[in-house]
Amino acid sequence: MDKYPKLFIKTSLAYLLIGVLVGVVISINPITGVRYGFIHIHSNLLGFMVMMIAGVSYHVLPRFASRELPWPMGIKLHYYLQNVGLLGMICTYLAGYRETIFFLLFGGIAAVSLMIMVYNLFFIFLPPSNNDKIRNDKHTPPNCQEDCCPETK
Repeated sequence: MDKYPKLFIKTSLAYLLIGVLVGVVISINPITGVRYGFIHIHSNLLGFMVMMIAGVSYHVLPRFASRELPWPMGIKLHYYLQNVGLLGMICTYLAGYRETIFFLLFGGIAAVSLMIMVYNLFFIFLPPSNNDKIRNDKHTPPNCQEDCCPETK
């Protein structure tokens, strides 16, 4: 497995742990849900769910489609921007800067990271152009490692 899909999955598990711990705190004292509900929801949805989906998708979908991602460097950018955006939103929220330009900036960074993911994953499923057909005929399926593609044996 490549570096960044693995990082997405590992980081998603860390966000899951944070989301579960915050959820337990909220269940013990429901009043804290007012203060920490945002953290619970966003660490579980943007942190765990989106990052797990991204990690698995970046690993599996190019293999299923036998196509390369349109922007492979976008995976790295997506990873760092999503973490900066999400952690920035959580920190500014905790510091009480919910309705400021800083919170909006970090929210925008997180949104841009998700647009990178949509771009990379959506275009895998478009019909290949002639250039893609020529490239795929010359090479083995993209991202193949030893013994992963039976047709290359």
